Amino acid sequence: MEAHDGTEDSRAQTPQFQPRSRSAVSLLRPSTKQQVAGIRIAEQRRRRRLAGEATKRRRKTKREGPRMPCLNVSTNVNLEGVDTSAVLAEASKSVANIIGKPEAYVMVVLKGSVPMAFGGTQEPAAYGELVSIGGLNPDVNKKLSAGIASILESKLSIPKSRFYLKFHDSKRSDFGWNGSTF
Repeated sequence: MEAHDGTEDSRAQTPQFQPRSRSAVSLLRPSTKQQVAGIRIAEQRRRRRLAGEATKRRRKTKREGPRMPCLNVSTNVNLEGVDTSAVLAEASKSVANIIGKPEAYVMVVLKGSVPMAFGGTQEPAAYGELVSIGGLNPDVNKKLSAGIASILESKLSIPKSRFYLKFHDSKRSDFGWNGSTF
């Protein structure tokens, strides 16, 4: 007997695994039926996951209700003879578009003839507060300030320089709606 010294000749004599037939190879690979079954199972899992996510979104929306923005503007301008409907409609549309929430959830309150001084004078001026549950950030706030100031200037002749607007990003639990809180 020859001793194996680790040379190529000794490796050549070592038996290699050779499959005897095609069926031995097929045992290693899944059959077409197994592949199809695997695909079906994966698809069922994907559908269940998507259905679960959709259900969570519906529950969340139902529980949350509308994510309201409310704009409250007070001015020392007398609103008699002013088309307040146009002011309210334009402000509502502007707030909804800028914040990115449905207009159906936007509330706008406009109070006129409110005793008010700004800069030591009682010239036309206004003060507003916008409360929203989410949707506010520095860029959105700048756009809202510009948009509302333009509306007040064009509809009520209040100079943009005589209008303050305060923003409140409120928590759901701090705002009531429909006999409960958001």
